[in-house]
Amino acid sequence: MSTEIINISKQEGNNRLYLTDNEGHSGKDNITTKVHPGDTVTWKLVPNGGIDQITGITAKPDSQDIFSTNPAPVNPDDPASDWKGTVSENAKGNESYSIAYKIGNESFVDDPELEVEDDG
Repeated sequence: MSTEIINISKQEGNNRLYLTDNEGHSGKDNITTKVHPGDTVTWKLVPNGGIDQITGITAKPDSQDIFSTNPAPVNPDDPASDWKGTVSENAKGNESYSIAYKIGNESFVDDPELEVEDDG
């Protein structure tokens, strides 16, 4: 079991997300991070990256929920807190999820994806 880290910042010129992960993936709006059952996924705001707060991380309605511990703020009292969730031991396939976030007082949503790797 390992920790996968997804770094969140704002794209230049608009209010969409720019994502990077510890696997070397990066992209505008959408990247696919590979996770394994039991892994912890941590979403981190890049310092001075233009995103002020993550307000929610949820599975999209048409996607499976791969988390046994749903993503939640590490420190609920800190608006700039990292968020963390645990991948279920029996998770398989992909999950499209939504990241809700704030820039100033405006709210936005973006939809990256997590792919569960088969350990077999």
